[in-house]
Amino acid sequence: METIKELRKLLQEEKVNPVGWKRPWGYKTFQRGPSIYITRLLIPTRITPTQITIAGFFVGLAGATLLSSTEWYIKLAGLVLLYVHILSDKVDGELARYKHTHSLRGIFWDEINHLVIPPIAWISLAFGVIAYSAYDAYVLMAGIAGALALVFLRVIHSLPAQIYAKKYLKYRDSFVLPIESTEYENKKSSVLKIIGRVFHQFQDFFVIIATLALIIIAERIYFPDYIFHPLLGPAMMILSPLWTLFVIENILKKSNSIEREIGRIASSY
Repeated sequence: METIKELRKLLQEEKVNPVGWKRPWGYKTFQRGPSIYITRLLIPTRITPTQITIAGFFVGLAGATLLSSTEWYIKLAGLVLLYVHILSDKVDGELARYKHTHSLRGIFWDEINHLVIPPIAWISLAFGVIAYSAYDAYVLMAGIAGALALVFLRVIHSLPAQIYAKKYLKYRDSFVLPIESTEYENKKSSVLKIIGRVFHQFQDFFVIIATLALIIIAERIYFPDYIFHPLLGPAMMILSPLWTLFVIENILKKSNSIEREIGRIASSY
């Protein structure tokens, strides 16, 4: 069997270093780092990628449910399960690429994972926070708004492919796609762009659960006698509006670039 290094090159190279954009913080180290070891263990078995995807969904659902607990250590256990859920999302694809056993059912469940688990986790966390909170109504509203925003972010991300399959292929003669420019655009960095990139990291589910884990641990260290959540509640009330702004931003960006994205999809076939 191939070594870990060989498997990384074979199964992860395109995912870790995608063309045209950068992966979020921790993707290579904390997501693809451990996943390849799990994949290597599963290669000799009869376990299929689809089975891993479906199992990962239920692990994520269990983790999301635990976030509704009022006990901090149960919340942390829920975050650990959500981390396992994230790893399963990497392992199923790696195993499918190795065994050449891609499944439409597996892809369907993968989309269900991305659409369902993050918003359920966020709204579940809100219920776990409002039980002991000085601002329960605001946290609940943040939970609902954040959950909806997470769904919209995923839907907007998938819309170009859906439009291509549902509309463009059927009425391709009705659409005029722009010619893709090959010119290189040199974008200078600025302080505002760097800050923007930092905030955009919080669209990644791993960054979200890692941040929540650090906040819960910080509360236990610095505020051990507090009944309510002096850090977790405010963090939810900050992140939810931030995701709402990301939704608006992504809608405007997709509106201006949808023809180019459809063109890129069409030119790849």
